[in-house]
Amino acid sequence: MNTARMTSVCRPAWSLCVVLAVLLAAAATTTPSFAANIGITWLDMSPTAFNSAVPNNSVFNVPGVGNVTVIYSIPSHWTQARGQNPTFTAGNVVSGPDTYSWTNYEHFSTIFTAGNLGPESGTITYLFPSLLPAGSVFIGTIGLGATTSFGGGTSTTTVSQNGTFLGDYAPVTGFGPTQFIGGANTFTLQNSLTGAGGADPWWNTYLGVVRIDDAVQSIVVQQSQLRGDGIGVNVGFYAPGVPVQGSAWSRIKGLYR
Repeated sequence: MNTARMTSVCRPAWSLCVVLAVLLAAAATTTPSFAANIGITWLDMSPTAFNSAVPNNSVFNVPGVGNVTVIYSIPSHWTQARGQNPTFTAGNVVSGPDTYSWTNYEHFSTIFTAGNLGPESGTITYLFPSLLPAGSVFIGTIGLGATTSFGGGTSTTTVSQNGTFLGDYAPVTGFGPTQFIGGANTFTLQNSLTGAGGADPWWNTYLGVVRIDDAVQSIVVQQSQLRGDGIGVNVGFYAPGVPVQGSAWSRIKGLYR
């Protein structure tokens, strides 16, 4: 056998194997970041008018999701309403390479103006028509206050689910950043700044957005708030019909599924 000829014949194939091995090794040690644009549809509580009370056990239809039922249990001396701050209605937050955007943020607003400083607690429950996938539901909070006056206190929003804080939408100044306190199967949001009561930024947070990392058929939001501190929360969904612009690698893998 002519070993020299054999080596010559095999060399091109061997070289190709080496190149492929190098490429695979590089892919294994490199984690490229590809941006995704993800739309959030916040729950629209119409036909309830803005600044009007939301009836208990209200049912609102979300296209692509179905009927969402809102049930609340709050102290009788609290007032609540469908609220909206035009500054935060449309916006986005960026987490890693991904952008989460929306055009319809509104909130279930609660406040109490009489009684002790608090904090006092109430719950808002969102019931979904089916089990929704992990990562497709969001919580957005706004207006959480904290103070050192009157003995001190903090308004908080707590959800008993695993969540990832995506960030604050902060288009203006004069608000406090949202502090995310995570744990196993729970997270809490509150104002990261504390100062003398009644003056911004200690009595408002920006719009903080959290992704729910569990598959869920309901979300229970516990609102613990100070007297005079109007706070708001809403539930959002991955926007039906809005495509996620995934990575080229993801699209290539999809061809082989």
